[in-house]
Amino acid sequence: MIRTSKNLFIMATAIGTTLLLSQCKYDNANDLYGTGGTSCDTSAVTFSEDISTLINNNCVGCHSDAGPSGGISLEGHSNVSNNALNGALMNRVQRPLGDPLLMPPSGPLSECDQSQLRAWVNEGAPNN
Repeated sequence: MIRTSKNLFIMATAIGTTLLLSQCKYDNANDLYGTGGTSCDTSAVTFSEDISTLINNNCVGCHSDAGPSGGISLEGHSNVSNNALNGALMNRVQRPLGDPLLMPPSGPLSECDQSQLRAWVNEGAPNN
């Protein structure tokens, strides 16, 4: 009797676990691909809306006019544009993990941020 009860308990637990786990599924883009449900639009990147925000959030803390780390200021369009057009900006943000020259030092920019930055540079880094 004890053995039968123990076997029934094990079977019930196994069936319950199977039913519980079968309800666990990924059925949205964020869970599947980590996209957050948004796409990365690179068709109309502007300095005023996209690039200045990206630079201010990730770079100006260290690369401001007041204290330009490494002698590089990324404050304002002309500074950002000059560093973008001479290749220095993309060179630093596209370095591999572990490279001491990867910027920002806190970790790489997202793929979307890098794509938007690249699109803006490819357009000539306009002040738009």
